[in-house]
Amino acid sequence: MCNIEVWIYPDCLASAVTGPLDIFAAANAIWAAKNRDRTGPLFTWSIRSLDGNPVKTPSGIQIAADGAIENEAGDTDVVMLPGIYIDKGVAGLLANLQQLQPLYPLLQQRYRQGSLLAANCSASFLLAEAELLDGGHATTTWWLERAFRARYPQVELRLADVLTEYERMLCSGAGTSYLNMSLHLVQRYAGQDIAAVCAKSMLIDANRTSQMPYISMTQQDSQSHSNSLVLRAQKWMSKRQDLPFSLRDLAAHLAVSERTVIRHFHQALDSTPTAYSQLLKIDLAKRLLETSTLSLDTVSERIGYADPGSFRRLFKRETGLSPADYRQQFRQRKNMPA
Repeated sequence: MCNIEVWIYPDCLASAVTGPLDIFAAANAIWAAKNRDRTGPLFTWSIRSLDGNPVKTPSGIQIAADGAIENEAGDTDVVMLPGIYIDKGVAGLLANLQQLQPLYPLLQQRYRQGSLLAANCSASFLLAEAELLDGGHATTTWWLERAFRARYPQVELRLADVLTEYERMLCSGAGTSYLNMSLHLVQRYAGQDIAAVCAKSMLIDANRTSQMPYISMTQQDSQSHSNSLVLRAQKWMSKRQDLPFSLRDLAAHLAVSERTVIRHFHQALDSTPTAYSQLLKIDLAKRLLETSTLSLDTVSERIGYADPGSFRRLFKRETGLSPADYRQQFRQRKNMPA
């Protein structure tokens, strides 16, 4: 048996609370069908808030708590932390972390008492704030990569991974990666067979191991800094994704030296203008692969690459997929089946 507590708090994602519970309920049903001689469910759970009161999520759904979070773990095997909704960039995240400070000693206490801590999406920041990930590794939602690295240099961020485990702490990547985390827990406590049936019945891709194909540089970097010169550069570059990149032209547009541009990019993004330009071109290539039937050679030309081979190698390096495989997985189909 596995007893789970799901902790809820202001701005937590409703789906990251209810989604895992639906998966555990499905696992219970599958397990019961295979073990008719057993009594009682395999997974039990409760929902807890800091004060025992309901929490209204950003989507407007109010989630009732079964009680307040207690200092003692009791028979709790797993504490699940749903992702935090962030609509005001890194500044909004920092405000959330400040507001949720009462959680940190509770997380430390539960970890000392032997509970497994499972953090979805941006909730990995809570484990890092509690200093539980120091010297270890984690993943998080991809668009907060720079904020995580800057705030927690003592934690190895494995951004490509959908799921990481360090000692008794699980972290999952962006948004719906709670599905993969929940399946991992089903496999851990119920076995691979139950987890496989659960994944099929719930239509979950259990083999999703990387979030690299989902990363958008334009979305990630627009919310990761406040350097006005780099923001101007990014705006200029985003309008020229289909043209060969020229550092000289960029510096002329900004009316500064090339060295100044490079220095500001390093300070704001820990990158170079050339590398950033390449990632912008990858974003454009993704959109073309998703929305058109253009040949790969034509896509390469459209993003300013004369050598299709160089484009393919760059695309595979940055996304983990070949352009053809990416199109197969993410192509937008105009007509849904009747």
